[in-house]
Amino acid sequence: MSKTMKDKEAGAGQTLPIAMLAVAVFGVLLTLTTELSHQYPWIMEICGGSQSGCADVASTPFARIPFPGMANGLSVAYLGLLAYVFFIFCQVYFPRLTLPMASAMMGAEFYFLWVMASILGIFCMFCLIQFVNVTILFLLTMAWGWKRTDHIFPGGKWANVAVVALAFAIPTAPVVLKKSATPVEEGEYLTYAGDPASRIRVEIFSDFQCPYCQKIEPEVDKIMKLRPDVLIVFRDYIIPSHGLSPFAVSFANGVAITHGREAFIRIRKEMFENQERLRDYLEAHKDMVEFTPELRKKIENKVERDLMVAESLNVYSTPTLVVYRDGKMAQIIKAGDATYEKVSRFIKP
Repeated sequence: MSKTMKDKEAGAGQTLPIAMLAVAVFGVLLTLTTELSHQYPWIMEICGGSQSGCADVASTPFARIPFPGMANGLSVAYLGLLAYVFFIFCQVYFPRLTLPMASAMMGAEFYFLWVMASILGIFCMFCLIQFVNVTILFLLTMAWGWKRTDHIFPGGKWANVAVVALAFAIPTAPVVLKKSATPVEEGEYLTYAGDPASRIRVEIFSDFQCPYCQKIEPEVDKIMKLRPDVLIVFRDYIIPSHGLSPFAVSFANGVAITHGREAFIRIRKEMFENQERLRDYLEAHKDMVEFTPELRKKIENKVERDLMVAESLNVYSTPTLVVYRDGKMAQIIKAGDATYEKVSRFIKP
């Protein structure tokens, strides 16, 4: 073979590694931009601002992973950054690990795409660009490793297809197999509004003496009026410092059990409207409910269950709204963000 031909082959052999490195470096910049967009609103404007799909996806539990010592967990953008850096490290020092690493990243991207498509119903522009970038990186790495014989797994290059599948299945399986964290039981259907058969459910944790709960009631009314097809479950979370709340909750649930759902919704609304004189309101209406031992037990079981659900979701303040799609939790919305505009983006049909 002539020297010219050897030089051409050598040059061609360097094209793919250089392209892989370039794509990986772009991925580093993209993940940094994604994480910084959470800190600097002007960067989020690239994706459409605080009302965009990027902002919505970033605020979901799926955007963070549990991490020791971090109350809110670790942002997946940091995990992506680490993956790209490790890919570059492997490419330079441990080439045999490069293809498995790209395969694991591809599987993880399929997982995040699945979450956006099937659970959230919302798409983030940054995330979609990230998916395309990792796909290109994976294809380039597969092409680079096509004729290599030093694969780390038995089965050669095709074993990396299994790595993709495994990297997708590991985070997906718990979400698919785990039953809804808060199944709605028959008894709770007394404290609900909307369609019990709806695939979209909004659970509202509130306290009758909480002023912030009172402030979001107009937003709750909007959901009830504009989206009657959505199931709204009212859950109780009693703030210990609120002296009237235990009886207010018992009274409201007593009305639900003895007088039915419509009476409960009316009484609930009136109690929030009369929050400043709640003691007088309860005194004037307490005769509506006869608190028999059996009724007290039913109320106690319902309130205890609501508390268990709150603790399982790390809900320790009111109001908190939890959105579910097809029985899977999609979003937790705290007091300041509990506007109809915010909630409506997660309850699209």
